[in-house]
Amino acid sequence: MKKQTINLNQKQLKRDPDLAAAEIAMRRAAAKARQKAQQVSAGVMLWKDGQVVEERQQKLSGK
Repeated sequence: MKKQTINLNQKQLKRDPDLAAAEIAMRRAAAKARQKAQQVSAGVMLWKDGQVVEERQQKLSGK
């Protein structure tokens, strides 16, 4: 497995491509969770500003 090097705040870090793909997958899963929560007018729990908060969505109309 080849590691890529990126420049982040003047530091050289090796980035594992598997970790990059995992981040993309987690973002996709979060979007799906928000979509499902919106369908049933439920909230999604998330970590924001050092606290667990509930993000509420409006129910989709016409479904």
